[in-house]
Amino acid sequence: MTPRFSIVTPCLNRAATIGAAIESVLAQRHPSVEHIIVDGGSTDGTAEVLARYPSLTVIRESDRNLYDAINKGLRAVRGEIVGLLNSDDLYAPGAFAAAEAALADPAAEMVLGAAEFFSEAGTLKRLSGGAVALAEANVIGGITTMNAALYRRGLIERVGPFDDRFPLSADKDFWMRLVLLRPTVAVTGATIIRYRSHAGSLTFAAGDLREKLSRHLLDTARTRLAELTAGSAARAAYRRWHGWATGYRLLVQARRGDVAAAAATACGGFAADALWPARFLAFLPGHWRGRAARRGAV
Repeated sequence: MTPRFSIVTPCLNRAATIGAAIESVLAQRHPSVEHIIVDGGSTDGTAEVLARYPSLTVIRESDRNLYDAINKGLRAVRGEIVGLLNSDDLYAPGAFAAAEAALADPAAEMVLGAAEFFSEAGTLKRLSGGAVALAEANVIGGITTMNAALYRRGLIERVGPFDDRFPLSADKDFWMRLVLLRPTVAVTGATIIRYRSHAGSLTFAAGDLREKLSRHLLDTARTRLAELTAGSAARAAYRRWHGWATGYRLLVQARRGDVAAAAATACGGFAADALWPARFLAFLPGHWRGRAARRGAV
């Protein structure tokens, strides 16, 4: 029987958390689910945890990065509704029922719900509405909660695979390509995903990881600008991304005290787009408002 839901979870050395992620899928108590785990060759006991769950579909082979693993899982899905679940995160209780109700409208191509962020100490914040919307501003100067969405498989096929040339920013690129497709989005007030805060999580970039992320975001924008047709809506969107990413990268470098690198980033920005400072400043007020709203979320 063709499953109703297909859930893809990339995994590498997550023995401590993968069991809880799997249990959060089972706890949905939906009768028609396939859960595909793409394990990049774990050596920490993850395989033993996975063996406890015979219902899983496990793809075990080395991969280039997280997004290569996700793409392998997406190529294997058979269900009509597709979800992406990280190995350290959880689906919220009732997530599948809420998604199915929202997707009862045949015109809806995806459903987007609230995202909850938690640590071992408890809930940190809950984001919904505009803070998690499928919007260019959230791609460029905000956050992308792509795991708070479930997608019709046809939409996943339309947007195409994650670009694994961007190992820290392919999720943002995927979300931007979704924005440009302008799919019909059903919104639910229900919490869909619970993101776990812990050391090493890409969701909670900090320190050296933030420095790397700022570089990858700028590299992604530069790559797309070189590839896209002049005058296209897509190129205009990535030009705005480039303006923001240039300013963000410059600020990260300046805060680290690397003035020479910050100056080089500014010069490189001007070489690509003389108006990048204006584009950066245009997003700054919204970015600050979004940060304030996220900090105050409960």
